[in-house]
Amino acid sequence: MINNRSRVYELSQAAYQQGDYTGWFEKLYAEAAGNADAIPWADRELNYWLSDWILSWRGSANEQSKLVLQDRRVLVVGCGLGDDAEYLAQFGAKVTAFDLSQTAIDWCHQRFPDSQVNYQVVDLFTAPADWKLSFDLVIEIYTIQALPANIRPQAIDCIGNFVAPNGKLLVVCRGRNSEDACDNLPFPLTQDELNRFTTSGLTQVSFEDFIDNLESGSPRRFRTVYQRLDNT
Repeated sequence: MINNRSRVYELSQAAYQQGDYTGWFEKLYAEAAGNADAIPWADRELNYWLSDWILSWRGSANEQSKLVLQDRRVLVVGCGLGDDAEYLAQFGAKVTAFDLSQTAIDWCHQRFPDSQVNYQVVDLFTAPADWKLSFDLVIEIYTIQALPANIRPQAIDCIGNFVAPNGKLLVVCRGRNSEDACDNLPFPLTQDELNRFTTSGLTQVSFEDFIDNLESGSPRRFRTVYQRLDNT
C-alpha cells in the first residue's frame, strides 16, 4: 500500500531541488499504475463544491443570472481523472479538460471511453495560444494549491486569461490567513494571492470562506467566482 501523502512530498521535494515544479505529477500518476488510492486528490467522484455551485446557479430564481451550460465552452484545469469534466459535459457543455500528466489523461480515456469531453495533455504554462479569452466557464479546483509560491502568480495569470468576455471562473482551494504557516503540500492560498485574478481583467463576483467538514481534517476552504465583463 502506497503512503500517498508521504510519497507526494518525496517526489515534489526531489523535483523542486532540480528546479522542476510540475514534473512530479506525471511520476506520481505513472507510479500509481492504475491504483487511484495512490493519488491523494483522486476521489473518483465529482467535487461537491463544484456541483453545489453549479446547481445553485442553475436553480437561481433570477432568470438573467442563471448559468447556461448548453453549447458553452468550458475548460477544466488540471482535470486529473476526469470526474468534474464528465459532470459538466452532462449539461451539454463543450468541455475541454487538460492535465500535464499523460498518464492521467490516458486514465480518463480508459474510465470514460465514450466521453464527449475533449481531454488533452497540456502544460498550463504553455497552453495553446487560441485558448486565450476563449472559455465561457473555467473551473480551477485544487491546482494552484499544488504549486509552490514562486510560480503561483504565473499560474493565476494563465488561468485568468482563459476566461472569455462575460465568462466566469470558479476557484476552489484550501485557504489561510497571510500570517499562517504554509510549508507543505497542499499549499493553502490567501485572499491576497487570489486577488491577482483581478489584474487579468476579472471582477470578483463572490467569495466564500468556510470549513469543509466533508473532508478528513476539516480544512478551511475558499470558493471564489470571477467574471470578465464585456467591456474588458
